[in-house]
Amino acid sequence: MSRSPIAAVVDSDIDSGPARTRRRQLLRWLLATSPAVIGSLAVPAGSARAQDFPSRALRLIVPFPAGGGTDVISRLAADNLSPRLGQPVVVMNKAGAAGSIASEFVAGEPADGHTILVAGQGQMFINKALGRKLGHDPDADFSFVGMLGAFPNILLVNPDVIPARTLDEFIRLAREKPGALSYGSNGVGSLAHLTTEVFAEAAGIKFLHVPYQGAAPQLADLLSGRIGFTVVGPQGMLPHIKEGKLRPLAVTTGSRYALLPEVPTLVEAGFAALDAPVWFAAYVRTSTPPAAIERLRKALAEVNQSPEYEQGLVKLGAQRMMVPPEAAKERLAAEKKMWVEAVERTGAKGS
Repeated sequence: MSRSPIAAVVDSDIDSGPARTRRRQLLRWLLATSPAVIGSLAVPAGSARAQDFPSRALRLIVPFPAGGGTDVISRLAADNLSPRLGQPVVVMNKAGAAGSIASEFVAGEPADGHTILVAGQGQMFINKALGRKLGHDPDADFSFVGMLGAFPNILLVNPDVIPARTLDEFIRLAREKPGALSYGSNGVGSLAHLTTEVFAEAAGIKFLHVPYQGAAPQLADLLSGRIGFTVVGPQGMLPHIKEGKLRPLAVTTGSRYALLPEVPTLVEAGFAALDAPVWFAAYVRTSTPPAAIERLRKALAEVNQSPEYEQGLVKLGAQRMMVPPEAAKERLAAEKKMWVEAVERTGAKGS
């Protein structure tokens, strides 16, 4: 019977003296020890680190300033993730360049799962499609962890400019006056701009796009009647809706918005592709150890399933959005295709 490699080393004559004696004693002990015990001593360093994850405070890197929709959802998520991960979860705001500053920061951090990017359609799909110069590749550099939540976009009209009371009436008016109904957005290539154009194409209508540099001047012009409508999130809009200054005709989510339950969705109206809320998801670097990603996914799934988290989102005017990792690839690929094609059709690329 052939001798084991260890036995061969024991009997070798590679050196002599006390060092050789100590080596013989160690190797004889190994030969007498069970394979299970030896195996338990040979845990790869990477596996040990993954088992200990997280080993310190985690950071949620938010691409927009404090106080905005992305920030408030991220802070709610951080508060709920911390007890489930057993470590503090700290929000850091790194605003600028349509979210790309935050993305590039995370792309340059160690891939250990402790630095988490909060990102939406703009960072993951639209910025690249627009041809913006990025120091990272959203497709290759980041792995999806899970959704934090979403806001609906609301199709809002100034009733003094556009007297439609329903989406059908709105579409009929638009068809009667192609290109006459003007709408505002927060910039060429913005999610509001692209959503409106996807809707227009699906409905067979044309609008006049008026891009703005910010939300405040756009709202001022909408309220004054300089533009007729917009597709915008609920932040700051609900008081104007309640006062009757603005009229909601539809929301861009698959289910109705809890704070405006009487307003139909575009999906209900027959525009199936426009289950397109403004969502915020957690991403980590693609080379993060799989065990760390799985730990984060499990914790975030627990957060999303908790009634307390859902109630917190509703208080913020947001909605829970649950997309399991196994379904995320197909959903995100379909969304990416829609937004990339919208960029190409609108000519927004390079703007």
